[in-house]
Amino acid sequence: MSARSAAWLWGAVLAGVSGLAWGSDAGSLRGDYLRSLERFEQTRGGSLERLFESGQAAASALREAGDAVPAPVTLPGFFIDTGEVRRADPDARFFLALARERGTAVDEEFFTLWRRTWTVDGVRRVYAVPLSDAAECHVFDHPELAPLYRDWTRLWATHPRAYTARVEREIQALEDVVARSTCACGERESVEAGLERFLKSFPRSPVAPEVRARLERVRTGGGDIHFRCQPG
Repeated sequence: MSARSAAWLWGAVLAGVSGLAWGSDAGSLRGDYLRSLERFEQTRGGSLERLFESGQAAASALREAGDAVPAPVTLPGFFIDTGEVRRADPDARFFLALARERGTAVDEEFFTLWRRTWTVDGVRRVYAVPLSDAAECHVFDHPELAPLYRDWTRLWATHPRAYTARVEREIQALEDVVARSTCACGERESVEAGLERFLKSFPRSPVAPEVRARLERVRTGGGDIHFRCQPG
């Protein structure tokens, strides 16, 4: 057993003991995930999806438990903060490395896309810029926006049963930007360029009619988009 694996296994034991003290499922879910991770590393591997789901459940429980969780608490593959911010975000680099070492081709494709979509710290999507703790603006002409939409929809079409909820969420997030976001980081010209690029690349997208109508409103000086959007 590697030193890293031994540390995770010991963490699982501690999680099982401390879970009762936390007064929630956080400790037991963390222990379940650590044991699943240990087994995955000691076998031939296979699909990472169930392991990822187990980790997400544990991360969410830790976030919700908040102050009840003794700090600092760690969860391999996730950024955890149970303090004031209360965040629990996947670390794409961790899972991508695991996918390349022991996962499937679909795992590698999914986590490669995840790594491209989210910032290194897992806090936000690359085409969004934080304005405050609760608000963000969107870069309509971000160079990755159209490629990400192409690749996420392709993954959904070719592997519709893999990571379904997560894939659909990323597709929805991208469609929400071009069809519904009212907070643009840039000027009118950058919004026009982004909408034009989306329509040229995906004229048959389900949201294409909305995007086309929105583009016409932007061109005529109307619409509901705030340019150089600021908090409040």
